[in-house]
Amino acid sequence: MNDQVKPVVIDARAAAYAGEAVRVLGVVLPTSGRVVIKKQASWKEQPVPSDSTVVVTDTPMIFDYWDMSFNESEQMKEVMAVYNEAQRSGLVGIEDALRRYEPKDVIQLRKMDERGQVLDFDSMGITNGHMAVLLAIWAARKVHGGYLMATAPITLDDSSNDKESDYGLMPFSI
Repeated sequence: MNDQVKPVVIDARAAAYAGEAVRVLGVVLPTSGRVVIKKQASWKEQPVPSDSTVVVTDTPMIFDYWDMSFNESEQMKEVMAVYNEAQRSGLVGIEDALRRYEPKDVIQLRKMDERGQVLDFDSMGITNGHMAVLLAIWAARKVHGGYLMATAPITLDDSSNDKESDYGLMPFSI
């Protein structure tokens, strides 16, 4: 794998929830998927296309440019699942200055069913800050997934009896 893969900046903007519009900036390492939410920035500043930045927003009609648009009715379950997975895996870091936007403070267990935990937001407590952090983590997971999909498989050398590609996966049994 390429050790020279550069971090990607995540520019997440939320304005459709409680409170003032919020923009947070984070950094994701595409190879590992680890994301750190670093700082808050001016929400109104128009995004500029860049190969090293992913812009995600819940209000795409406000901006001239964005990479990912969030639609609550279609994607909220995915965003919550991605956040939970990343949090449980230790892939999320939030700088102290942004701890007030920690999503786990507004996510609650609603019930358990045959598919596992069903999570829901405390609708009275979710703010644009919480949503911006969630969108940043969602975008970071997409960056990581895209990196994994685009990375060429590692092929075994000619001395091996097995000539198939080794996608870096370990064998397992059920």
